[in-house]
Amino acid sequence: MDSMKTFTLFNGRSGGAQAIGPQVKQLAERDGATWLRVDDLSDDELFARIEQEKPDRVILVGGDGTVSKSLGLLDSPSDLEFGIVPTGTGNDLARSLDIPLNDVAAAWQLASGGTARPMDLIETSRDQPKLLINAVTAGIGGVVAREIATESKQTYGALAYWLQALSVLSDPPVFQIRLRLDDNEVIEQEVYAFCVANGRCAGGGFVIAPAAKLDDHKIHVTILPALSMVEMLDAGINFVLTNEDAAKRIVTYEAHEVQFVSAPEIPCSLDGEQGVHDRLKFRIVPAARRVVGGPNAAFGEE
Repeated sequence: MDSMKTFTLFNGRSGGAQAIGPQVKQLAERDGATWLRVDDLSDDELFARIEQEKPDRVILVGGDGTVSKSLGLLDSPSDLEFGIVPTGTGNDLARSLDIPLNDVAAAWQLASGGTARPMDLIETSRDQPKLLINAVTAGIGGVVAREIATESKQTYGALAYWLQALSVLSDPPVFQIRLRLDDNEVIEQEVYAFCVANGRCAGGGFVIAPAAKLDDHKIHVTILPALSMVEMLDAGINFVLTNEDAAKRIVTYEAHEVQFVSAPEIPCSLDGEQGVHDRLKFRIVPAARRVVGGPNAAFGEE
């Protein structure tokens, strides 16, 4: 690792931690990286350790929750770089970053030796500001069936995340939302679900924002309007085969700031953190962190 001072933060409670952890620790020790178990440290202890020892790069070994929490917390020094070795069950940011998911050695090599690039984050204001790395899904997106095949996720693209949920709900809830984009455009609509995204994937590989780039300084909003089941199936067929009608049915927007009000309160997943909210605000934070990605990462041209 040349002269780069590297810390490795390992979450022993993430989905694949027990299987992958020992191999990653061996690689870290081989390369002289300091090993820390984040599930043994409080946020204050972790922040103080990073502030005191000032590593050049922090490698995050865990799932989306570990990555989200760590990237949100560790904002100093400003040139601190991050790599990721995914061990979770979803690993959605890792997918947007083109990080190997089933090859620990390759993921480690990229995380430790790859080039870090500026990446945007999303800030949401609830009781206090919170930084999000990937996506907020709201509505029936919280009812994603785990048994859906990977091939189906790839085939049905942006719709698959919600189509599977609809298939198991005889009477899916409808939410009346009022969405404001950049203090000017207002959308009022009955919906099954919507998504506020920085990355491209949610729910463990469902592509919910195919045009998103991690450095485009934009929030990508996808809305699934409330439709009859016949209309849903028609929208799915058109979207998959021809993309005709996609603009009319599965609606997408881009903005720098987004806020919503929902009636009734709507189930939300904020980078995997579950909750129910009647309103939230979001704003893009450009180039907030420096993160390593693979050759096909969702970054713009340099």
